Amino acid sequence: MRHRLLPLSLLALLASGCERMPEDPIFVHGRLLHADGSPRADTPLRLERARVYSYGSSVPEEERDTRFKPYSEGASRASGDFTLEALAGDTAVEELNGYEQYHFRVVPPLDEDGHGVFVAFVFWDDVELPEMRPWDSGLTVSDGLQGPTLSFGAAPPVPQTPPSAKLTEYWDQNTNTTMPLSPSTPEPVMHLHGEGGLVWQWFRATSPWTPSPYVLEDFAGVEAQLRALSAGLWFFNPLGGESSTLDFRMEWRTPRKALPVGTLRPVSRGAACSPAPVEGPCPYTDGKLTVQETHPGSQQPGPGNEGGFGVEALTFTLNAPARPRRLVIRGLETTLNYLDRIRVVLEGSGDGDTWGRLADIPVIHFDKNDSRRNYYQYPLFGTDAASPFDPPMDAYTPSLYLDEPLTGDAPVRYLRLRVTAEDGESAGRLYSLAELSVFE
Repeated sequence: MRHRLLPLSLLALLASGCERMPEDPIFVHGRLLHADGSPRADTPLRLERARVYSYGSSVPEEERDTRFKPYSEGASRASGDFTLEALAGDTAVEELNGYEQYHFRVVPPLDEDGHGVFVAFVFWDDVELPEMRPWDSGLTVSDGLQGPTLSFGAAPPVPQTPPSAKLTEYWDQNTNTTMPLSPSTPEPVMHLHGEGGLVWQWFRATSPWTPSPYVLEDFAGVEAQLRALSAGLWFFNPLGGESSTLDFRMEWRTPRKALPVGTLRPVSRGAACSPAPVEGPCPYTDGKLTVQETHPGSQQPGPGNEGGFGVEALTFTLNAPARPRRLVIRGLETTLNYLDRIRVVLEGSGDGDTWGRLADIPVIHFDKNDSRRNYYQYPLFGTDAASPFDPPMDAYTPSLYLDEPLTGDAPVRYLRLRVTAEDGESAGRLYSLAELSVFE
């Protein structure tokens, strides 16, 4: 479950105040390049704006529109440089008892091959964006002995800090000193898109990769794509203007490559689930890949659902007894995502009373010794759905995608999925899930 935090830029704004008049112009500077590094001249650009955070707002949260909408337009010059204009009063709107904070986004058109790059950011005075250069990853799909093989090159480099900017400093708990906070290092994220949602997501992907036939299942229309992102915080003190931070999410995307149709159908397809989050067939075994909360609106009654978000466990009833040999989980989000290490547990039963463990999967969410992690959450705040080209991507607490062998020889009719902390004792709750697939 995602944690809502006040953005660092808004904290600074509330603390320091803003002496600009609301109607004063402020400027966003940047440079647009082709993938080979040459200037991308005479390219139309749009600056878009979206409400990202409300502090003490009189508008109910469910009525707040957080979609990006057109704000202003411009174009790159022969050098690839560009300047876009905004009004100081449009970066954050003061109300009687609070603030409305806004995100902005600069989106160049996709290039002729479908590569794209954009920057989503928070600011309140003149700033300079990182250079916007598409990532030519060289993603290719070839036939291999074990199935389609995906190959690609290195991730984009870390965005260079412009001369007009200063780096924010952070406290490094490992050295007990302050260190400059460079933008985060981009890493390849592999996405396999299906007709109904994500078939697979793999952060820190490596090349070459052959997805297992269990991952591909029997989904049609699967396409492979790479994405990468960098989060950064820069500080500006423009001549004649007010100081400003730039909290930014820079993201790259490649075009999609078609993959062959998978041929494996799980024995769990069509299995009933309990507690059922919606009326009708279980949405976690229907093969449609739609992410569904386990406890919609935190209003679902029934045993195991007390205490708010999520459920303690999900139980699945197979259509007939089976000997499970493989487990694939897609889009699992839990209330333990804030922990660096957890365990995902699958149990089986023949009668629904006596349970045996089929899988106990250790999961490492992040490196707890990385002092920079908590600082990168600020530029990532509210940007999961910032891409104008592709589905949302949560880079701070991503959902789980797991492909694991199972143990146990006895046939089972019932399966139970739950999650614990690393110690195996502290239980968490299952917040949402796209699909659970079990194969014989």
